[in-house]
Amino acid sequence: MSEVGEIRLALAGVVEQIGSAYEHADIARARIADAVAVLSDLGEQHSEPLVPVELRRAAEELERGLRLISSGAAVVADIDARL
Repeated sequence: MSEVGEIRLALAGVVEQIGSAYEHADIARARIADAVAVLSDLGEQHSEPLVPVELRRAAEELERGLRLISSGAAVVADIDARL
Protein backbone atom coordinates (compact mmCIF):
# COMPACT_ATOMS: atom_id res chain seq x y z
CA MET A 1 0.00 0.00 0.00
CA SER A 2 1.29 3.47 -0.86
CA GLU A 3 1.91 6.15 1.73
CA VAL A 4 -1.08 8.12 0.41
CA GLY A 5 -3.22 5.00 0.71
CA GLU A 6 -2.10 4.55 4.31
CA ILE A 7 -2.91 8.16 5.07
CA ARG A 8 -6.35 7.82 3.48
CA LEU A 9 -6.98 4.67 5.53
CA ALA A 10 -5.99 6.52 8.70
CA LEU A 11 -8.21 9.45 7.76
CA ALA A 12 -11.14 7.08 7.22
CA GLY A 13 -10.65 5.85 10.78
CA VAL A 14 -10.57 9.42 12.03
CA VAL A 15 -13.77 10.24 10.13
CA GLU A 16 -15.46 7.23 11.73
CA GLN A 17 -14.38 8.28 15.22
CA ILE A 18 -15.41 11.90 14.65
CA GLY A 19 -18.82 10.69 13.49
CA SER A 20 -19.18 8.55 16.58
CA ALA A 21 -18.14 11.45 18.82
CA TYR A 22 -20.72 13.69 17.18
CA GLU A 23 -23.46 11.09 17.61
CA HIS A 24 -22.67 10.65 21.31
CA ALA A 25 -22.50 14.40 21.89
CA ASP A 26 -25.79 14.87 20.05
CA ILE A 27 -27.46 12.27 22.28
CA ALA A 28 -26.03 14.04 25.33
CA ARG A 29 -27.38 17.36 24.04
CA ALA A 30 -30.87 15.88 23.69
CA ARG A 31 -30.75 14.36 27.17
CA ILE A 32 -29.58 17.61 28.73
CA ALA A 33 -32.37 19.47 26.90
CA ASP A 34 -34.88 16.94 28.26
CA ALA A 35 -33.55 17.37 31.79
CA VAL A 36 -33.71 21.15 31.52
CA ALA A 37 -37.30 20.95 30.26
CA VAL A 38 -38.40 18.63 33.07
CA LEU A 39 -36.69 20.69 35.75
CA SER A 40 -38.08 23.91 34.28
CA ASP A 41 -41.61 22.51 34.37
CA LEU A 42 -41.17 21.32 37.95
CA GLY A 43 -39.62 24.65 38.88
CA GLU A 44 -42.85 26.44 38.02
CA GLN A 45 -44.30 24.91 41.17
CA HIS A 46 -41.42 26.08 43.38
CA SER A 47 -40.25 29.45 44.58
CA GLU A 48 -36.73 28.82 43.23
CA PRO A 49 -35.65 27.57 39.82
CA LEU A 50 -34.65 23.91 39.82
CA VAL A 51 -32.34 23.98 36.80
CA PRO A 52 -28.78 24.18 38.13
CA VAL A 53 -26.56 26.80 36.55
CA GLU A 54 -24.02 24.03 35.94
CA LEU A 55 -26.52 22.15 33.77
CA ARG A 56 -27.02 25.20 31.58
CA ARG A 57 -23.24 25.65 31.38
CA ALA A 58 -22.87 21.99 30.42
CA ALA A 59 -25.37 22.52 27.60
CA GLU A 60 -23.39 25.54 26.37
CA GLU A 61 -20.10 23.65 26.53
CA LEU A 62 -21.65 20.73 24.69
CA GLU A 63 -22.77 23.07 21.90
CA ARG A 64 -19.22 24.42 21.75
CA GLY A 65 -17.91 20.86 21.60
CA LEU A 66 -20.26 19.97 18.76
CA ARG A 67 -19.00 22.98 16.78
CA LEU A 68 -15.41 21.87 17.39
CA ILE A 69 -16.22 18.31 16.29
CA SER A 70 -17.81 19.68 13.12
CA SER A 71 -14.76 21.87 12.48
CA GLY A 72 -12.50 18.87 12.96
CA ALA A 73 -14.55 16.87 10.48
CA ALA A 74 -14.25 19.69 7.95
CA VAL A 75 -10.47 19.82 8.37
CA VAL A 76 -10.15 16.06 7.90
CA ALA A 77 -12.35 16.22 4.79
CA ASP A 78 -10.19 19.06 3.46
CA ILE A 79 -7.00 17.05 4.04
CA ASP A 80 -8.52 14.02 2.33
CA ALA A 81 -9.64 16.14 -0.64
CA ARG A 82 -6.10 17.49 -1.09
CA LEU A 83 -4.56 14.01 -1.20
